[in-house]
Amino acid sequence: MMKKSLSWILALLLLLSLLGGCAKNQPAAQDGITVVDCVGRTVTVPADPQSICDLCPFSGPMLVMFGCGERVTTSCNNAVRSRLLSEICPSMENAVVVKNSGAINAEEILAKNTDLILTNKGVYDAAAEREKLDAMGIPYVVIDFETIDEQFAAVRVLGETLQQSEKAEQYISWFRSVLDRADAAAAGAPAPARLYHSVNEAVRTDYKGSYCAEWIAHTGAVNVALESGTLNMEGGKAYTTLEQIYAWDPEIIICNEAQVDDYILSDEKWVGLSAVQSGRVYQIPIGITRWGHPTSFETPLALLWLMRLLYPDTFDVDLDAEIRAFYQTFFDYTLSDDWLAAIKDGSEMRTPKTEQKGE
Repeated sequence: MMKKSLSWILALLLLLSLLGGCAKNQPAAQDGITVVDCVGRTVTVPADPQSICDLCPFSGPMLVMFGCGERVTTSCNNAVRSRLLSEICPSMENAVVVKNSGAINAEEILAKNTDLILTNKGVYDAAAEREKLDAMGIPYVVIDFETIDEQFAAVRVLGETLQQSEKAEQYISWFRSVLDRADAAAAGAPAPARLYHSVNEAVRTDYKGSYCAEWIAHTGAVNVALESGTLNMEGGKAYTTLEQIYAWDPEIIICNEAQVDDYILSDEKWVGLSAVQSGRVYQIPIGITRWGHPTSFETPLALLWLMRLLYPDTFDVDLDAEIRAFYQTFFDYTLSDDWLAAIKDGSEMRTPKTEQKGE
């Protein structure tokens, strides 16, 4: 009964908004383009969408890269938390946050005359949220990936949807070139380091088949979380324990959330680890996104950063130049020295999570 009531309410909202001029007419099929999204749906979308709702953490930066950032009128909270994205595309700060903690605000989306929605699979898979999407009657495209190849496919879907396929292929080509460089360098490198990757929280880490495990594998490092021990899976996230991390005793720890490195280095419970004793606990840089995060499009930069960290004597890369070139090439944005330093430090680029789970 609750679901049926929700459907009727949303349908009524849609009707009222159309009658009251709050939502413009959807383009006729001949004015649209047809795409197949990441879950296999065939969708006709507007050829020139003017009001875009971004419910997917991955697609927000890509919209800006494709020159469509100013058309984003509603968004999830991930994009608006990025200081650098707002610096590159100031209008992103004006986007109304309509998704936080999973639930979407359909009334706000309708109020913004939205003619295209980009969403992630998490929203699509939630029955109540999918009902909202369907009831609004606005074309929506589902973006999803769990591997690098699937990420390339997602970029292509976005490129087709926004008629930016050439830019999408340029990005994919660059990503592949970085993978090739890493593979070649790792193949001739000395004995690999034993590495622990902290994802968001100190005791959340990688698991076999995960996106992060895949990109780190290209560096040749031994990802200790894949070796042995039991991981607790919660909603697609893998957690370990401090006791297990001691059993692994990694030589290097890398953290993708701001201030987690400081926490690990300063908390007495972690002091006995080899990586802590040698000071080899590092913050992964944070740009528009957390580099190498499961929803990041800056993963190639994470690869270059980690390769230089692991093989300083054999991997020849000017990381500063690579970072500047990336933002210049894909965003037509000239990075200042201050922004470059802020990216490499990572601590002030987005609101950090401070809660440490499961110790």
